[in-house]
Amino acid sequence: MKKFMMMAVALVSAATAFGQDNLVKQALKSKSNPAEAVKILTPALTSSETVDKAAAWGAMSEIQYQFYSIAYDQMVQNQFKTEKSPIDTVGMYNGIIEAFKAAFKCDEYDMQPNEKGKVKPRYRSKNKSRLLPVRNTLIDAGSYYYGLKKYDVAVSAWGTFIDCAEAPLFEGEIKKDSTYYLIADYAALAAYFSKNYEQATKYATIALDDQKTKAEALNIIVSSMKETCKSKEDSVAYFNKLNEIRAKDPNEQSVLFAINEYLSQPGRIADKEAWCAEEVKKYPNDKMLWAFLGESQMNQQKYDEAVTSFKKSLSIDPSFMEVEYNVGASLVLKATAMKDQLSGATGRLSPADAEKVKAVYLEAKTHLENVKNVDPDRKKVNWAYTLYQVYYGLGDADKVAEMEKLLGGN
Repeated sequence: MKKFMMMAVALVSAATAFGQDNLVKQALKSKSNPAEAVKILTPALTSSETVDKAAAWGAMSEIQYQFYSIAYDQMVQNQFKTEKSPIDTVGMYNGIIEAFKAAFKCDEYDMQPNEKGKVKPRYRSKNKSRLLPVRNTLIDAGSYYYGLKKYDVAVSAWGTFIDCAEAPLFEGEIKKDSTYYLIADYAALAAYFSKNYEQATKYATIALDDQKTKAEALNIIVSSMKETCKSKEDSVAYFNKLNEIRAKDPNEQSVLFAINEYLSQPGRIADKEAWCAEEVKKYPNDKMLWAFLGESQMNQQKYDEAVTSFKKSLSIDPSFMEVEYNVGASLVLKATAMKDQLSGATGRLSPADAEKVKAVYLEAKTHLENVKNVDPDRKKVNWAYTLYQVYYGLGDADKVAEMEKLLGGN
């Protein structure tokens, strides 16, 4: 009796498995009506009872392709008709996307060793010859959905176009040309708009390898990673990623500015100084590095060090007006600190100490007046109040009055 029951269970299991695999044949017979064929086949794709998963996914790829094929044939026929027949654009584009994805799944199973340990693909050649000629339709699909602001579907289309290049199914068949990198950039942008920051970073990282798409790709990576900074660990990962990108291309200023923004957050000023100090050793001719180092030192009241760093930046680019202003501002802060320190409890400076403070103010005056002469309308740097402090510290009543009038006009 027990043996009979075990045989019955085995028969039921075999029948179930046969039934799931039989769905593949049923679906392929119905592929002229792809919507119905998809309904028939879908249960077999995920069922544990399906023995031949490669056949199931291969059939799905073939059926999904039918959506495209039917629509394409209708488009051709319309060229010869006065009254055009409607085209199922959504079905066509969804079909081509899903046909590729199903073919990738089919290939995973198709390339698995059989019971003898040998790999004997049955569907690779068929899938490749069917899909490779229509790969560019994925570009059209992405553009269609992007225009509708359905960014998640646009990512699916453009992303699949990009993924083909690394898919074993098309190994050696796809060239990574300018179009490839451009579509990677499009996919990254669409992913960013759909708030899929992981995919945005993935495709933007690919787009980094082309000079034409590099700048936007960097912005997408930086923006995407900023959006995902929800914890301390995320922030560290973001900073590490920026450093990784910078190591590959130290001349990319947008990454340097992103790092500076990160290190300028409260509590990171000392880290910013340490980072910049190391970087200027590697890139001593980068004016922005010296400027950022000076900022961190000025914010820590290390005025002499800040002035040295700013002057180094200025020596690289004498027209760097913002840095020349920072030289003057640092000297004003230094003079104020000296005055407070040297005056002591009496609140008065000795003649000798007064001369020391005056010398600092005079140096600040030189730099700030240079800035004033270059930017008299203060369009780039608002130097007015800082220069007022200099004139006040020097006791120049006429200049003080002049600056008060200027400041009062604001």
